[in-house]
Amino acid sequence: MSRRCPSWLSPVGERWDAASLTGALKAAGARRSAPHVVPLHAVLLKLGLSAYTILATSLAHLALRCGLLEYARELFDEMPHRDVVSWTSLITGHAHHDACGELALLMQGMQIHAKVIRGGFVLYVVIRNSLVDMYAKCGCVDSAELVFNDAMSSDAVLWITMISAYGKFGRVYDAISMFDRMPKLGIKQDGVAYLAVLSACSHSGLVKEGWNYFKLMFHGPNSVKIEPKHYGCMADLLCRSGYLEEALDFIRNMPFDSSVAAWSALLNSCRIHGNAKLGQLAASRLLQLDPNNHSNWVALSNVHASEINWHDTLMIRESMSSS
Repeated sequence: MSRRCPSWLSPVGERWDAASLTGALKAAGARRSAPHVVPLHAVLLKLGLSAYTILATSLAHLALRCGLLEYARELFDEMPHRDVVSWTSLITGHAHHDACGELALLMQGMQIHAKVIRGGFVLYVVIRNSLVDMYAKCGCVDSAELVFNDAMSSDAVLWITMISAYGKFGRVYDAISMFDRMPKLGIKQDGVAYLAVLSACSHSGLVKEGWNYFKLMFHGPNSVKIEPKHYGCMADLLCRSGYLEEALDFIRNMPFDSSVAAWSALLNSCRIHGNAKLGQLAASRLLQLDPNNHSNWVALSNVHASEINWHDTLMIRESMSSS
């Protein structure tokens, strides 16, 4: 990396103070300007401002936004004082670059967890949530559960994160149990919480339970704003469970414009369950919604081919070639 100071940083002198450097760091961060990381670091050192936690954190955050993960870690290690903002910035910055949780790098995640404990930051809600999410993405649901239980928190985000983790890894009844306990502890079951439990039911094919929770959104004790993704999740549940005609009726009667995701779920389930007629309908609807996506043409062609309808298959493939 070049260490030449850009023109807007020269000359280094009295014009620079903590306030102006904070502005410069924010401006560089907004542009993800990697060439400015080292020169800005040099300015901090020259002016003796590198010990200021807010400036050091801003510089490390800039390095993370620019993808300079090792440099950011070095800056973090050099900080004489680290506060919760510093730790949170490091963890979330790495998460944005597919770090511990996204790449399932369990050992690195455990090392960060250890440092969080040593630093006394495990009591902070945002950090506990990140730890639960990291362990869940690494497939260590038991470890996520330990962090959750140790927290003894009524934070809604933490509960929803744990419900999602249970649902993703097949522990659907644990997810349902947690969801049902929320109102008893005064934790609001909002739209995100309902989406988490519906997704858990979808992954495990619990149609009856899914329907019950979906109806509760309309008729439960607390009003919940129902969004297209809730309908999409229910459509996916019906499709996964083989209720294809019911799924078709549900998708057609949505109060929102039916989505590509809903019709794609129906099409995939038609392939699995061998319902070519319904598959043709789903593929045709996908073409209307997204005609420029060639994979939709391929899907429709394959559905016709599965019925040995070679004439329509040939016509579709010729259309693809000429488009």
